[in-house]
Amino acid sequence: MRDPGPAALRRVFRLHGRLAEGHPVNAVALARELEVNARTIKRDIELIRGLGAPVAWDPAAGTYIYTAACDLLPLLRLNADEALALLLAHRTFHAWHGSPLGRALHAALDKLSGVVRDTISVPADSLRDCIFEPADDPSADAEHRHFAHLLEAIRRHRVVRFTYRKPTPRARPETREVHPLHLAFLDHRWTLIAQDPDRRARRSFLLARIESLAPTLERFTPPADFDARRHLAGSLGRFTGDQLYSVRLRFDATAAPYVRERPWHPTQTLTDLPDGGCEITLSLNNLVDIQRRILSSGRHVEVLAPAELRQTVAAEVDALAQLYATPAPPLAAPPTATCAKPARTPVVRTAAKLSKVIHRDSLRPAPSAKVPPSCSSPGVAS
Repeated sequence: MRDPGPAALRRVFRLHGRLAEGHPVNAVALARELEVNARTIKRDIELIRGLGAPVAWDPAAGTYIYTAACDLLPLLRLNADEALALLLAHRTFHAWHGSPLGRALHAALDKLSGVVRDTISVPADSLRDCIFEPADDPSADAEHRHFAHLLEAIRRHRVVRFTYRKPTPRARPETREVHPLHLAFLDHRWTLIAQDPDRRARRSFLLARIESLAPTLERFTPPADFDARRHLAGSLGRFTGDQLYSVRLRFDATAAPYVRERPWHPTQTLTDLPDGGCEITLSLNNLVDIQRRILSSGRHVEVLAPAELRQTVAAEVDALAQLYATPAPPLAAPPTATCAKPARTPVVRTAAKLSKVIHRDSLRPAPSAKVPPSCSSPGVAS
């Protein structure tokens, strides 16, 4: 059967809606209302019958009816969250404009929009007044630029070659050729998990650090032992490792409500303490991200285990104590502004004014006479 277009889906949606509400449908009357041929309506009826709808013909009334309750099109009856997601989706798809994936996503969105156009009460134009949208981030633009190409390379098992720049001082761009395995949104950043043949290990790459990317025609076979969920199960952020750690933390009564409200990790188990605090246990495959999270909680959290993490946090706290042991140096005074003397404006005189000056000069005392400086005329050129 040919894939129905937006117009056909709108007809099917209206047809199903009437039948589901218990209203008999006459093909000729509905065709006249929708300005189509009656044969078109009958094809639509056969379409929903083929999808499993309990459509029956009533010869006495000359109409079609449903013989039982039918939930044929649950996808098209959107709740508020689904409708909002559909309206916002065009912005995400816009970032992939021009790629094969982007064209497919746009086609799917147009098809859905055509069906649900009259069923959503949230106008797209009003979203700007309802939702805060942060300013554009250059790193987000870089992520969007490479996302679709990497996703297609993952699906097609294509080797990719890209230029990667680390944020360390004076770091030079590196050319890497990897087998892309998975895209993950970790710590608010899109990250590529890939097999690096040169290093014989799996590596994670931030999409924002990829300066240029070129998919190749070379194919690879994904490792049989790779499972994205298992690979990321013990991660708290962007870092992953091979060793599992049992991390125990104790929070005081100030921080405990926030830990209860938003757990730190899916493996977290929590035990309430009599003083209002709590103790949690996590299973992590590295200690980098958890250390940063602990330090962000300040004195409201204590590391109980493992000893390695407790020592690392203690060393960082000692370094901070030394940094803040002395008062901060005073702010450097801003440089004193020096005002240059304005240049003298040249005196421009008309002939009449010049004759007055000559006449006034003729009345001045002889050169031998002493004239106080205050009596001189500052605006007269000597």
